[in-house]
Amino acid sequence: MSTSKLDQIADQLRQSGEYRVIHRYRKPESYNVTSPDDKKLIGVFLDIESTGLSHTIDKLLELGMVKFEYTEDGRILNLLEEFNGYQDPKIAIPEHITKLTGITNDMVKDHSIENSKVAEYLEDVDIIISHNAQFDRAFFETAFPDIVPKAWACSMRNIDWRNEDISSFKLEYIAYRYNFFYEGHRAIIDCLAGIHVLAQNLLNSKQLVLKHLLDNALQLEFRLWAKDAPYDCKDLLKTRSYRWGTHPIHNFKAWYIEIPENNVEEEINYLRSSIYGRTIDIPIDILDAFSKYSINNQLIEKEDKHKDKLTWVQTLCKVQ
Repeated sequence: MSTSKLDQIADQLRQSGEYRVIHRYRKPESYNVTSPDDKKLIGVFLDIESTGLSHTIDKLLELGMVKFEYTEDGRILNLLEEFNGYQDPKIAIPEHITKLTGITNDMVKDHSIENSKVAEYLEDVDIIISHNAQFDRAFFETAFPDIVPKAWACSMRNIDWRNEDISSFKLEYIAYRYNFFYEGHRAIIDCLAGIHVLAQNLLNSKQLVLKHLLDNALQLEFRLWAKDAPYDCKDLLKTRSYRWGTHPIHNFKAWYIEIPENNVEEEINYLRSSIYGRTIDIPIDILDAFSKYSINNQLIEKEDKHKDKLTWVQTLCKVQ
């Protein structure tokens, strides 16, 4: 049966109100028509497959990247060239990873991804997007430590999916809510599916997904460390979404939270009144799109770049 006939049947099923029909991902020739007034930017969607979840223990297996043209108002124009490469981890791939990804020891044997080719591919890129930037950037920087830093964004974290009535952050589930499916856990198809989601409108607010992501990703983020907080406040901090961790430069352990600039004053007031009961002097990191999700310590502290912002937060800490 022809594709057009199947599409016609699918439309009839949808219109009946009794069925939800989703279709297999189809790679489009383009998304939007280019206008002469458009300022074209280059994004890349990046996905990594690895032997496990820890960038300090596990190894990269596959790197996939797909470039695309976009505009400042969040319209995706055209898909551009793809990059795909395997990396031999020099260890046996765990059986559950092969089952999940389909990547076997024979597929990666003696393969390597050249740093220079990755650098060349990313040279004209304005922003790197992945669906779990915390994971992908850590593995990327471990495997390619000499690549010039780029701005990063996360299509899982920088989009308010819950506000759009999407309860799971998994890319396959988000794709389902946008009425398409694909065979996941291989780098290139994950990238293409991610871009396809970014090209849609949000379900409730109707804003372009990419525009919403860029607006959030390019905001400054403040990491507040509740250093030396009373032990009996740990449950209060956990309930408020604080996480326990080690400072990437100074190596102390403490509860911390990462929040946008417009939530900083409220959070400082909470720490002063509900946790410490006094004025406070806590460590604060300011992160921009170049340093978010990075494991590269040199990107964390910028003494001059955001000095005025740091002074402002420190003043808030001392206000009664």
